[in-house]
Amino acid sequence: MNDMDTLYEYKHALNFDQVKRILFGAGQARLAGDQLSLMGRKNTLIVTDPNVYKFGLLENILESLSKNHIKYEIYDKISNEPNMENIINAVDFARSNGKFDSVLAVGGGSVLDTSKMVASMVTNPGDPSEYLTPVEDKFKNPGLPKILIPTTGGTGSEVSNMSVVIDKESMYKTWAASSNLLADTAIVDPVLNASAPPRTTAASGMDALAHNVEGLISKEANPVSDGIATKAASLIFRNLRTAYNDPGNIRARSGMSMGAMLGGMVITFPWVAGPSILGHCLGEAFGPKYGAIHGVAVGMALPYILDFNISAAYNKIGSLAGIFNIPHRGESAREVASKIPPAIIQMLKDLEMPTTLKEINFPKSDIEKFAEYIYSSRQKLYDLPRFNPRRLTMENSLKLITNMYDGTLEN
Repeated sequence: MNDMDTLYEYKHALNFDQVKRILFGAGQARLAGDQLSLMGRKNTLIVTDPNVYKFGLLENILESLSKNHIKYEIYDKISNEPNMENIINAVDFARSNGKFDSVLAVGGGSVLDTSKMVASMVTNPGDPSEYLTPVEDKFKNPGLPKILIPTTGGTGSEVSNMSVVIDKESMYKTWAASSNLLADTAIVDPVLNASAPPRTTAASGMDALAHNVEGLISKEANPVSDGIATKAASLIFRNLRTAYNDPGNIRARSGMSMGAMLGGMVITFPWVAGPSILGHCLGEAFGPKYGAIHGVAVGMALPYILDFNISAAYNKIGSLAGIFNIPHRGESAREVASKIPPAIIQMLKDLEMPTTLKEINFPKSDIEKFAEYIYSSRQKLYDLPRFNPRRLTMENSLKLITNMYDGTLEN
């Protein structure tokens, strides 16, 4: 057995599902009607948000449906962040109209996540909240066939097996996970992203980067996820600044769309820990609670969780140096790894995004309470002892949150 075999010796069989069909490229959204027709669908529920409709992103899609003689009804009452009220209302709408034979989602992550739950809840009984069990798949019946079309390059929800939801009482995020939530067809058309505001582009892009980088350093990562995550991280790092500053640059948008889609595949692998490891564990807790949108929260957390994990994963973290165009010669692997967190902080600054907790109005008085919550409770939801390279203690959790508040890197 050589060193590479030893490095990737895996204690479990690699069992995983992926989306059945992917259409990627400029103009592919025009084929939505053709795809529904191939599935034998005749009456679809379109789930979207008001801005998608406002900016005319549905026009070519609706034309495609009409050309294929597919009836449709539009439901556009979806907010920017996924919450249970969104899901319950959309599910009630779909259930009360029994004629729908499919779901077509067009929008950002909140729209796609809601649509996946709608398609599954039409064919499964009970309240949607009963299915928010990340470690257990409670869906028994196949959902309605669904086509997912993203209009932002970030969540990768079009190819993931999860639906993320904000818990109304705690204001923390949880999720449902099931192969039943996978799209029948994902259509990724970079042209649809061109109208996204710069702030949305920045936030969604950092979310995609976090998916891939966190997936790369997962303790159970292997060549399947590593190959995808590495290429995706490269695409995002090389294209996000351009997409932010030149929104109509379709080449940059294509790179971002591909990187985001690949990131959705990475977080669907069961060995990558769902949404991802420590960065998403933190960001999906403090983001909803303190009013930071998802991409802002996980993007801000990324450099600090890499800094935190350097002692346990400096080879993996250092491997990003080539992707990020960081010069290094004759330095130790740990010294190379220490260059990565500052490079990500610089990217956040270039994208005019916050780089500390204090910038998102996280109260300093909440640092200890939040660290205690992460250490004693939330890390179990993400199974961080299994997936995160460095072991969390109360002491290092408190230090990590303090560093994120102050903007301090230790390595």
